[in-house]
Amino acid sequence: MVKNSLTDRRRSRALGLTPIRNWDLWTVAPSAIAYFFVLEAAVAAASIWLLTKLTTVSPSDWLRFGALLAAITIHLTVVRRAEEARRNEASGPHIDLTSVWTFAAAVALPGGLAVIATIWMRILIQPIARRQPYRFVFGTASMLASTLLSWTVVHLSGVSLAATGNVPTDLGLVLVLAITAVLYWFIQVMTVAVAFKIVTPDSKVLDFLGSKVDNMLEMSTLGAGAMLGMLMTSHWVGPLLLVVPVILVNALLSRAGERRAHLERLLREQEQLHQRLAADAHTDYRTGLLNTNGLTEYAGRLAERCRIDGEPMTVLVIDLDHFKRINDTWGHPAGNAVLAEVGRILREKLRPGDVAGRDGGEEFVVALKDTPVAQGVTIAERIREAIGSLAVPTTDKHRNVVTLYGREIQPPEPEGASLQAISASIGVAVIPDNGPDMATAQHSADAALYKAKENGRNQVRVAGLDIPPRLMPAPRQDDITKPITSRTA
Repeated sequence: MVKNSLTDRRRSRALGLTPIRNWDLWTVAPSAIAYFFVLEAAVAAASIWLLTKLTTVSPSDWLRFGALLAAITIHLTVVRRAEEARRNEASGPHIDLTSVWTFAAAVALPGGLAVIATIWMRILIQPIARRQPYRFVFGTASMLASTLLSWTVVHLSGVSLAATGNVPTDLGLVLVLAITAVLYWFIQVMTVAVAFKIVTPDSKVLDFLGSKVDNMLEMSTLGAGAMLGMLMTSHWVGPLLLVVPVILVNALLSRAGERRAHLERLLREQEQLHQRLAADAHTDYRTGLLNTNGLTEYAGRLAERCRIDGEPMTVLVIDLDHFKRINDTWGHPAGNAVLAEVGRILREKLRPGDVAGRDGGEEFVVALKDTPVAQGVTIAERIREAIGSLAVPTTDKHRNVVTLYGREIQPPEPEGASLQAISASIGVAVIPDNGPDMATAQHSADAALYKAKENGRNQVRVAGLDIPPRLMPAPRQDDITKPITSRTA
């Protein structure tokens, strides 16, 4: 495994490990540095003491040791590329199956040889994991601590690793190996967790235990290591027999990781596509506002929320005056440019939480949350004046560049009077005074809009209230001579 591989990038950033290179330890918390060196010094002292006892190692132990080193080398050489990919995909503690070898060494080999086997495994892992030197040393110390403690428990227990035929004795061996495996796992987890806890006191130790699946895999690996250790006591070729199954399991884990990563990518892409489709289904592409469906849904929700909270909601129905004439005179690209500019004005003028949408053609609907009628009229006037002050560069039917102006401003061009084409009439209604829901209030605001149209356009009217219209500029000649047959006339 291993838990002390520190592959979780977020935890590494919390510990201050990611930005550190080589031996630049002084940017880490002093208490963490002290913890690193104490652990490493203790493990180094114990390892050196055990290495001095190698003179008493038997030839059979050297055979087991050689077979184990060969198995470790074959395993990590064959799975190198797959292991690199798995480590890159890992978002938490990484399980690399090497515990099967180190735990077997702790069970079946003398302490000095177990130390050498663990260090050799770590040397082979370093090119795969590519850890900074201080992280490599700390990880090695953590693994050696687990290995040495496991070796101590097994050898001090005095149990025989060979079958005796005595049921209590053999069951006692199972119990000792189970306790040893738990200790091996616990030491590796806690050495890393303590380091993170020192640097990030607000973190919880449980955050560093890994997932349930990770720990199940690690315990299975330790169980295989225990069986390998028992097998090695009867025949030295045990590691060579197990190396192929371990490689195959590693390959299966790699393939499963690839499939999981692929599925996660597909799910993310599907979620993004769903969000994009949902946005497209509710958005008017020409103005960037809500379309009719989105307006019905979101404005209805806003009205219901205001009703529950006992707050008024003002509804504005906005219609561009003589919009059909813009399309007929300058062409549909000019009309589309005007619609886009009106959409921009509504997005800029409205507050967060308000709802605005294009309800087909040149009609727009706005829902103003927590807004009484007086404030709603003020906002409507601002919108009307902003629309009447537009200057929209566009092209005419012959692709000549023209600028359409609002009727609130004087065009700078000499012929600009003929280009004063943009204004809006607005009807205002409020919930609950003009209806209990969005549909009823919108109908009332629509009736007020017709009243504004009938009284000269380019003005704001309130449903159920006869407000004197603002003093308006004299209407254009074509407005007088051409009968008004509809709001889009």
